[in-house]
Amino acid sequence: MTAKTLPSAITSYDVLKTFAVIIMIVDHIGAYFFPDALWWRAVGRIGFPVWFFLVGHASGRDLPSKLLIGAGVLTIGNAVSGMPIFPLNALVTIALIRVLIDPVMRIALKSERHLWVVSFLLMILAIPSGILCEYGTMALITAMFGYMVRHREEINNEQLIFKFMIFALALFLILQQIDFGFTPLQFLIMAVGTGLVRLSLYRFESKVYPGVTKRLPLALIFLFQLGGRRTLEIYVLHLLAFKALAVILGGKSFDLFAPELL
Repeated sequence: MTAKTLPSAITSYDVLKTFAVIIMIVDHIGAYFFPDALWWRAVGRIGFPVWFFLVGHASGRDLPSKLLIGAGVLTIGNAVSGMPIFPLNALVTIALIRVLIDPVMRIALKSERHLWVVSFLLMILAIPSGILCEYGTMALITAMFGYMVRHREEINNEQLIFKFMIFALALFLILQQIDFGFTPLQFLIMAVGTGLVRLSLYRFESKVYPGVTKRLPLALIFLFQLGGRRTLEIYVLHLLAFKALAVILGGKSFDLFAPELL
């Protein structure tokens, strides 16, 4: 959908993205202001699959100027505030996925064997690539899941799509536990929450909800559509604000090239 064709009613994209925005902000509050309180991060991790799933699920592969500008602004913001430049922010990762997803999937979907070979190679690259760009090839694997859901009729193999979903989930959980060292309860909450999100994405479809929209107050409709249709702006602006506040209020400082996955 383009800005000119977006319906006036709430859509499934609005609902999904608004949920992910809320969870993302929770995650970033923990990252910037309460780094030792891992509950913020355990809950925040739950929303991770949404963003990269939608990149793979999308029909378009364009690189809009506001995406590239946002990536540049956040990189400059890190440099100015003394925070790490690497890994490059998630907008850079999204731009790279938009370029790579189609050629990767052309190879991966030649056969089931091709899919697992490609996935295994991307799994091996997950940690080193995560040093260069946020989430690295783990994000690409999640985008592959989104691509498979959108093209499920052509793939015509529900069992394969479901197995790939489990693979992507397991890899994510393992890497997050290595990165954060959650307590057993924190890990359980993250795992269950992320699993439920993945299951909802497994059956995700583009829908419009005119009946529901009519019953909602205007303020709630506005919030859903703000979260669903101004996601990029929210992402960039809240991160810039958080970086400034973290430095001003907490005196937070980083080595310029120290990797820090957010």
